[in-house]
Amino acid sequence: MNPGRTGGSPARPGNEGQGSTVKWIYLGAGLALLIGSMWIPAPAGLRPTAVRTLAIMAVTVLWWVTEALPIPVTAMTVPVLVHALGVASLTDTIREGFGDTLIPFLVGVLGLSLACTASGLGRRITYLLLSLSGTRVTRVVGVYLWVSFVISMFITDVAVVAMMLPLVLGLLSMIDAKPGSSNLGRALMMAIMFGSTLGGVCTPAGVSSNIITMAFISRNAKLGISFLAWTKIATPVFVAANFVTWWLILKLFPPEMERLPYGREAIRAELKKMGGWATREVTTLVVFLVAVALWLSSDLTGLPIAFVSLLILGGLSLPGIGAFRKWSELEKGIEWGAMLLVVGGFTLGIAAMKSGLAAWVASNALSPMAALPSFLQPLAVVLLVALDSLGFSSFGAAASVNVPFIIAYAQQNSLPVLALAMSAGFAASTHFILVTESPSFVLPYAYGYFSFRDLAKIGVIVTIICALLISAWMVIVGMPAGVPLAVK
Repeated sequence: MNPGRTGGSPARPGNEGQGSTVKWIYLGAGLALLIGSMWIPAPAGLRPTAVRTLAIMAVTVLWWVTEALPIPVTAMTVPVLVHALGVASLTDTIREGFGDTLIPFLVGVLGLSLACTASGLGRRITYLLLSLSGTRVTRVVGVYLWVSFVISMFITDVAVVAMMLPLVLGLLSMIDAKPGSSNLGRALMMAIMFGSTLGGVCTPAGVSSNIITMAFISRNAKLGISFLAWTKIATPVFVAANFVTWWLILKLFPPEMERLPYGREAIRAELKKMGGWATREVTTLVVFLVAVALWLSSDLTGLPIAFVSLLILGGLSLPGIGAFRKWSELEKGIEWGAMLLVVGGFTLGIAAMKSGLAAWVASNALSPMAALPSFLQPLAVVLLVALDSLGFSSFGAAASVNVPFIIAYAQQNSLPVLALAMSAGFAASTHFILVTESPSFVLPYAYGYFSFRDLAKIGVIVTIICALLISAWMVIVGMPAGVPLAVK
């Protein structure tokens, strides 16, 4: 691995101190903006608390983009800033952030992702699927792409990339593919990156931006959408996008060989090394299948998806047979930062709604879009979100900032709220232009097989294709309006 590539440029001695100085400048600039917002006169129709909320949102975005503080830490400063600037009390923001039922759902998803890796189940299933690929390179790239896609529907995209990377690197080392010069290396890295991201958007369990979008649909729009309903709307779009991406990868980065110099035997040899199925693998597989079945049948069973996630943690911790033998394994392995990001995102959206900022932005900044015909509304929303999300280094952060404003815009202009909110949520996860836009891109980039330019070359096209597919599909399925929830 080339550690210097992770940050986008090779590491140099003495840069660390310089980087700290720059971060302090961003921190200072943010604090100055927050203090200044206390005295900035509010424009007509905007309450002072809305001005302060806008400042909090701007500073949060600044610190997320520049990583002046770690992204989860910045997310957790949001409730503090909301309280300190008098927008809402800390008690309310903590209750509404951590108290959302989608938080335990996310914890269960993260636990399941960790169990698939820790137990060896993810690796075994991947080997079993790859053993079917044969030696034709176009098919091998497709198998890596589709395996990543399917697994990522129920396991977080970053976890899937981390799971697939050793398999890709193992294959590339066997054929002596050189970083920076091998098109097969580029193609395989792109396959696991795009496959895991596109697959993740298909279900609420796949990526944090989906969970944030669902929460805002419930809280801000008072609409309900089930796990199955989300999956039925999203999956056709991203299956189509994945097929197009497969073709694009092979077209833009034609592999230097038609067939691999070895057959299925190498993968089967790896499977043989793993030995028979371990108890932890079997338990994890059973829990995984039960969880998927209960999530998809929640309309029939009436079981909340968060309830299923709590069952997941119990099943994975069963004494003697569970994937986790003790709590410390779960505690240390889960990416708790993802949960903190979701909580911070919830708080931003709640503050924007309660302060009146979301309604004001919808009436002023977004109002020109209302002149477009209804069938072009999803396209306008997707393009807007895709463009303003370029600077984010997290899909969840992009959804946190955009979805509340789109919901307010749809409500004010009597447009289908669910359709436009989901379009915004999808767009928050389908911008592929910069390596820095997601950890799922940074991890493969760190190994040097592709450049910033390589990703942009294909990413711009895939981003536009996703925008067109999302907008067209929303019109085809009738611009779904969602199920109104009882107002408490």
